[in-house]
Amino acid sequence: MRKKGVISEYLPWILIAIAVLTIIVISIFLLKEKGFTLIDQIKNLFRI
Repeated sequence: MRKKGVISEYLPWILIAIAVLTIIVISIFLLKEKGFTLIDQIKNLFRI
């Protein structure tokens, strides 16, 4: 009987995780077209 409560506690976090993963996957596909220049710029920020 308590399984329903456990599922309702974790469901929002699971939905947030799925949404974040889909955004990351879509951004990776978009960055592949641009040649990952954004990742190189971020690496240059940390080199200082």
